Amino acid sequence: MRIYRICRIGHLENFEGQGASFRHGRRWNKAGVPVLYFAESASVAMLEMANYLPSPRLVPTAYRLGVYEVASSAAIKRWHVSDLPKERDVFPRSQWARQAGTEWLLHGKESLLSVPSAAVPGGLENIVLASPHRLAPARIRLIEALEDLYDSRAFAIQLSCLPLNSSPDCSDAKARRPSTAAPARWDHSVRRFVRLADYNHRLT
Repeated sequence: MRIYRICRIGHLENFEGQGASFRHGRRWNKAGVPVLYFAESASVAMLEMANYLPSPRLVPTAYRLGVYEVASSAAIKRWHVSDLPKERDVFPRSQWARQAGTEWLLHGKESLLSVPSAAVPGGLENIVLASPHRLAPARIRLIEALEDLYDSRAFAIQLSCLPLNSSPDCSDAKARRPSTAAPARWDHSVRRFVRLADYNHRLT
């Protein structure tokens, strides 16, 4: 089985599970509980990254997409959408998901747990939790680290049609043209992305 994750180069082969998710907690684990987060596909790993950045163009240059091979001897448990309550997907955190994931990490039998990704509608794709205590290093190995994570065309639109204090109205065709902005202008673009995200959040 192959699984994927995006992280800093120096952490690609660190399987201790004591990174940011351990320190602060995440959707499927409480703080202080060791865990490793992967995705069942490279595309889901890339979508999950979008939860932390306003644009994939802002992924730090020290990050790589790690491709991992997991031994067939590593048992995996699967939680399907039909088996889970709706509150599993609550934003920003589902207390049910955090408690259920923590219980599995502490008391489960399997090395891996496949759960629906909150980054994909309807739980059509999955992420994978790994218990560092049950997934021995001999059962997982890094087979490739990819540097160019996103196509240069991805998220290349400038939101120049957005006034600083108004709602978005991207009727101007020029706003849809790919941007050739240099990195020096990204800070301005980030502020516009954040304003759009805040506006969309207030609509929901």
